[in-house]
Amino acid sequence: MTDLEVSPEILKKGASNILECLTPVEKVDLEPLAKQGSSLGIDSAATALVTFCATWQSGAGFLADCAATLAEGLNSASNNYAATDEAIRDAVNSVKSDLS
Repeated sequence: MTDLEVSPEILKKGASNILECLTPVEKVDLEPLAKQGSSLGIDSAATALVTFCATWQSGAGFLADCAATLAEGLNSASNNYAATDEAIRDAVNSVKSDLS
């Protein structure tokens, strides 16, 4: 078994970076563009634009949800890692005290 080669701080930073990347995705709003489809004058083009916008809007939301879940997992792993590390340190210090 290999040791984790990353600190809790790096995990938290990764989570923070992921959430930062989501900022532009949260602003994706293709509904106004889809509404302009009727101005194209060709029904099939308007339908294609509406479908395109709906698909990309849905996809952006899905990716944002997945990324937010990943960031949440990294934060949780960081907290668990730090808590476990502290518990081990406390246990070692306790044993050292008992042996002294």
